[in-house]
Amino acid sequence: MITRPLSIAGKELLQLRRDRMTLAMMVVLPLLQLLLFGYAINTDVRHMPTLVFDSDHTSASRSLERSLTASGFYDVVGHVGSHAEIEHALRAGAAKVALVIPAGYATKLARKQPASLQLVVDGSDPQTVASATNTAASLASAKSTALLLQRLGPAGALGPPLRLEPSTWYNPELRTAVFVVPGLVGVILTMTMVMLTSMAIARERERGTLEQLIVSPVKRLELVLGKIAPYVVIGYVQMTLILSAGSFVFDVPLGGSLPLLYALAFVFIAANLALGLFFSTLAKTQQQAMQMSFFFLLPNILLSGFMFPFEAMPRPAQLLAEALPLTHFLRIVRGITLKGAFFSDLERELLFLVVILGVLIVLASTRFSKKLA
Repeated sequence: MITRPLSIAGKELLQLRRDRMTLAMMVVLPLLQLLLFGYAINTDVRHMPTLVFDSDHTSASRSLERSLTASGFYDVVGHVGSHAEIEHALRAGAAKVALVIPAGYATKLARKQPASLQLVVDGSDPQTVASATNTAASLASAKSTALLLQRLGPAGALGPPLRLEPSTWYNPELRTAVFVVPGLVGVILTMTMVMLTSMAIARERERGTLEQLIVSPVKRLELVLGKIAPYVVIGYVQMTLILSAGSFVFDVPLGGSLPLLYALAFVFIAANLALGLFFSTLAKTQQQAMQMSFFFLLPNILLSGFMFPFEAMPRPAQLLAEALPLTHFLRIVRGITLKGAFFSDLERELLFLVVILGVLIVLASTRFSKKLA
């Protein structure tokens, strides 16, 4: 009674040992999840790229800037001279926060008059808004307390000499759907496009039709492009459905140019299809191809900035995320839909996607060999 279940269990373990791909997934996937969740994922946003618009140009304003940098939450990446420059930098993703120091800041402090500061925050990521605003408010409060103690002593504080006026752009209501729904365009396209093509060559092999491709005059690159082309249309259909549902159901704004978004999305869709096809050349069966797809989806969701702020991750994780197509497409789709970004604002992300696409096409076409495995 016991020996037969044990025999079946032994047979199952033997088959599992022969399936090296599944065995590797069983070992690697838990380790990857541990590293991603324990090391790379951090909701405490630090090192936010910050601009300083200093109209005062005094030692007091420069001291305030140094206090901002010393906190570790803000990295000053540049100085600007107008709100238009702030808008351009936030729209392009070059900065997340801007501190505006008005003219007369030092004079008002010297005269013991209240001085106002403006903090402009990119509201397309609600987590960044909360961290940036709360930290700046704490810094302003600490500096106010120090000034009051310096002027009047502990018992003479009449009011704060510094007032922080936060200004949230692009998502002033801080609605989560505004942040999540555009990101879902990239996540869903990644999941479906990679999975569809990852089983392409494996399906040909399982059905026995791979031999027809082997004896045909089709070149490897032609095969790769032919496998990708039909799914591009499917990707655009999915993208249209998501954007339409997001607009009508969740009231997500579509502030930028949709033709520009669709044009740039082509590179992203093609990159995911090429990656799926590359997985297909590695897998022996459709099951293995699907396992690879799910294995790839996890770091995309966790590292790309879809769920957690990109700036909160350590530098090695950020470098790894830059190699993922989803990281750059999220900046594109959120930039266009939420910020009304132009092509000039997104050139860097497009360049990354083009390079990734080129590498994946070369890898996929090289891996396909005209012989039976």
